[in-house]
Amino acid sequence: MTSLNVKSHVLIQARSETSPAVLMVLIHFLLLYLSVYGLISIYVDNIVIRSLKDAGMLLLAFYTLIRVYRQQIDFMNLFLFVLASLVILGSLNVLVGSSVVTLIYGIKITLLPLVMLFTGMFMAQHNRVFAFARTNLVIFIMLIAGWCVQYALGIEKLITMGFVYGVNIKNYLEGVPRLSSITYSPDGYAYALLMTGIIAERTKLAVNHRSFRILIQLLTISFLLLSTIRSALLLWCVYQMVLFMMSMRRYSRRNILILAFAFMAMPAAVFLGGRLLQSKNLLSSSSLLDRLQTWGSSLTSPFTMNGMIGNGIGSVGAASRRTHMIGLNSSNFAVDNQYFSLYEQTGWIGLVYFLILFMLLFITLVKRMKAPSEPGVSTLPQAAIAMGAGVAAASLTTNVLELFPANVFFWMFIGMALYQHRRAGEIPYKAGEQG
Repeated sequence: MTSLNVKSHVLIQARSETSPAVLMVLIHFLLLYLSVYGLISIYVDNIVIRSLKDAGMLLLAFYTLIRVYRQQIDFMNLFLFVLASLVILGSLNVLVGSSVVTLIYGIKITLLPLVMLFTGMFMAQHNRVFAFARTNLVIFIMLIAGWCVQYALGIEKLITMGFVYGVNIKNYLEGVPRLSSITYSPDGYAYALLMTGIIAERTKLAVNHRSFRILIQLLTISFLLLSTIRSALLLWCVYQMVLFMMSMRRYSRRNILILAFAFMAMPAAVFLGGRLLQSKNLLSSSSLLDRLQTWGSSLTSPFTMNGMIGNGIGSVGAASRRTHMIGLNSSNFAVDNQYFSLYEQTGWIGLVYFLILFMLLFITLVKRMKAPSEPGVSTLPQAAIAMGAGVAAASLTTNVLELFPANVFFWMFIGMALYQHRRAGEIPYKAGEQG
């Protein structure tokens, strides 16, 4: 009898180990598919192809939520309550005649990537942080290779191949090309390059060899400059500065000397950086002035009912652009400001909920900084906080959380940093449940 129990226990354990291994392969395959989906969608405008990635992400998020819920129950209960409140608030306009299709597009573009946070937690639960970073390194290389190929071909050749000028490819000032690489748009390329570059710095090779990490950083900033997407450059710079300051938070003679050198070198860095940006016309303020004028004339008044509860999820931003393209009656208002985009969709009540959500994430990440973990993983919360600070800065002029697939990589990374490893005796069990 004892022998049978031992055999059944070994069989169950083998199945539990095999199941995550198969699922991990599917997760990495999905990440690779998401990275090239934009290029595929240029040539294949099929509802099945478009829905495939969304169905995969939804099923994956639901399954991983079930798997990590019990281990993170305190965080999950509040997080899910706030998220559900936002969905309900953003859906109220359907009751007064707003389009259900617009709502669906809004949820899948803004909120579906957010719930991939659960998948990130699941990967951290099974110690797959380095594997996730390796996949991002592969995507990072693919993005650079795709950009180089497109640059060699030229915009005219790309147009003859089916790319749409002003959507998939553009020109910046003085004819500087803006290319989409393997994503759908130049903005999508820049942010995907940025996110995968930051996450690629978490590979075991980069953690153990500083020279390889510096190489990734140099490639990231170089190709970001070539992309001419200024908000992405801002995000990267803010991320690096915040991460640097957090690494210096402990008092020591070495840290004091590094900080002193950094502050002395800052004027020269600002001068040289300013000259470099000016040479590529990246300091031009004309587009910002245009946006200020648009915001002032187009935003909903906060003293109206729509200003209180919003115009509905998907009413503006990337979702409204997409619904306009498929022929629905849409505002087609890009907004180009993540805060205003959230306000237009959920009102100032929704902004309060989002503030609660992000404060919850920030407080939890600060707590995770104090939790012991293995080298290379122990700095994930600090990197997540720095990345969040960069996203907050870039959101002033871009709908960062709506840029696919960078938003998926971002939320998965945040999920990994949020996960708290527990010993068996620390996992809370429900009444009557056996461990």
